[in-house]
Amino acid sequence: MRLDSSLALATAIASFLPASAFLPSPITSQFIYILRSKYTGILRATPSNSSSEFEPETLFPEKQSIDFIRSANAVSDIDSSNIPPNLQTILTSFEELKSGSDLRGVYVPHKHSGGTIANISLLVKDLKRDGGGAALTPFASHCLGAAFAKKLVRDGNFMEGDNIELITICVGTDPRPHGERLADTFARGAESVEGVKVLYTGLASTPSMYEFCRSGKCDAAVMVTASHLPEDKNGLKFFTKYGGLEKSDVDELIELAKEEAYHWYDMGIVPPSSGNAGVLCSELVDFMPHYKNTLKNAIFREVGTASSTPLAGLKIVVNPGNGAGFFFNELLRDLGADVGNSLHLTPDGTFPQSSGIPNPEKKAMVEETMRACDACNADIGVMFDTDADRSGFVLPRNIDDTGVKSDYEPLNRNRLIALISVVFSLSSPGCTIVTDSTTSEGLNKFLENDLGLKHHRFLRGYANVIGKAKKLTESGEGNAEVAIETSGHCAMKENGYIDDGTYTAVKIIGLLARNAAAGSDSLLSLISNLEELPFDEEFRVKVTDGSLVTTTDIFRDVSQTLKEKCLSENSWSLDEKNLEGVRFRLSSGGFFMIRQSLHDPVISVQVESISKDEAYAKVLKPLTDLFSKYDTVVDVSTIM
Repeated sequence: MRLDSSLALATAIASFLPASAFLPSPITSQFIYILRSKYTGILRATPSNSSSEFEPETLFPEKQSIDFIRSANAVSDIDSSNIPPNLQTILTSFEELKSGSDLRGVYVPHKHSGGTIANISLLVKDLKRDGGGAALTPFASHCLGAAFAKKLVRDGNFMEGDNIELITICVGTDPRPHGERLADTFARGAESVEGVKVLYTGLASTPSMYEFCRSGKCDAAVMVTASHLPEDKNGLKFFTKYGGLEKSDVDELIELAKEEAYHWYDMGIVPPSSGNAGVLCSELVDFMPHYKNTLKNAIFREVGTASSTPLAGLKIVVNPGNGAGFFFNELLRDLGADVGNSLHLTPDGTFPQSSGIPNPEKKAMVEETMRACDACNADIGVMFDTDADRSGFVLPRNIDDTGVKSDYEPLNRNRLIALISVVFSLSSPGCTIVTDSTTSEGLNKFLENDLGLKHHRFLRGYANVIGKAKKLTESGEGNAEVAIETSGHCAMKENGYIDDGTYTAVKIIGLLARNAAAGSDSLLSLISNLEELPFDEEFRVKVTDGSLVTTTDIFRDVSQTLKEKCLSENSWSLDEKNLEGVRFRLSSGGFFMIRQSLHDPVISVQVESISKDEAYAKVLKPLTDLFSKYDTVVDVSTIM
């Protein structure tokens, strides 16, 4: 039987049977799926006599084309004013996945073959009923794979004249066990779009995916990861050769994915997947050796030596926390470093180590790394989060004349920003450092007064900080060499403004190697003028009714009251340049600020003060009194 004749038969059957009549066996599902994958445009309401050759316009029917499908299928209950509840649950769940420029949710599995939209809808509802938040299902990943492929074709960056090049998407995962299932469904969805080829590189780091794009190994990439979030969660991060997708791009993907879900609802089936049996795609590849080589070359440049082992003599403890950054240990060993005391080098998405999910901000991970460094007299400890796009460090405060190191301390938050800025004050004097809004008053003084750099505070969120750095540089308003958050997300102009924990480590280790060769003291001595106050805490005030509207109303009211109170409170002064929430400087030193979470019913309170008593007397007690008028919906127990 000709494939186009089979397609006509399948379409005819679908037009006479209700969606519920499809009780698809795996064979039925695979048959319809193969037909649909081969003739994606035709099954999206193109005429039955349409050419089977790939035509970009057939991939993107206008609204009336979608309506044509629904009117042609007399039994469909979908129209512009009545979306069935099961389908609406799925469409809403797609929207709930958005987290800035990424997509994230709790992984919710379903049958890999023979399921229905109703089955998936029930699973999503169950998660929400139990307070689990957004659901990321294999079906959602399939729809988003098709959406990403359609967007790439629609954007037209891969077409030359009348010829259409094969668009290549690379997919990678962090160690979470369910990452492969999501990679499989994403790949199947993407390859259902004519002219798109998917490569699966397996375990990878998030920043490596951008490198694969800009080096020409693929046209676009997606990383399946939820970073530092709990192991039951997962997500998607998207890249092209121009960098990560913007928030508006992700909005477009969600809308295209919703269209894809409509089509599968109309056919009455759910696309099959491999379950846990692997990833079905055009080619399995291993691009990570290429990425390791780019980092090796960067270390050679930083150290500035002709030696093949530029890190010889350095003892480094690497702690990737069983995450994707494990490869960095081997890289350092190849360059001569002693890494024999490194921790948790085996990728394991169940994260069995004592410190749990790898997060370089987490106290348990920092303390474990400090103990390992102290035990082996290490020069530095390096920590990564799950997908290695963030890093943190541990350094000795003291080094005696015999080289014995002691009093290890974390290098993170304001300290990390300060030391990275030292590096660029030497290579790019007068440049601009863009940070998030929560950085300290002492950091601002250190950057501008001690290093002679420009400090630009902006909205929290690594995509916001990176976007601002790009705009400052492109407009000529500033030479923004670095965009960095206190969380450890750090992107540098020289590295394409991609936030890369391993590249940050390259810069810090390069500085360490140069200092060691010069016989200098601990790297911490380079930031000795950084003013650090003993009290630096963030508190999260929860709005208990769970409403973002309520949260916004309370935040606006409290903010306005604080501004008015500032006029009569001599110990406060309003920071007029602040762009996020409201921020006040304290006359005794430090600051406090409140800001509203974008995604959760939470108001964040950040306080930096000369003492705990001063913080409570001048900031936390007055704030608690202000919040008390909302005591029926605000939980201030975290403050007092």
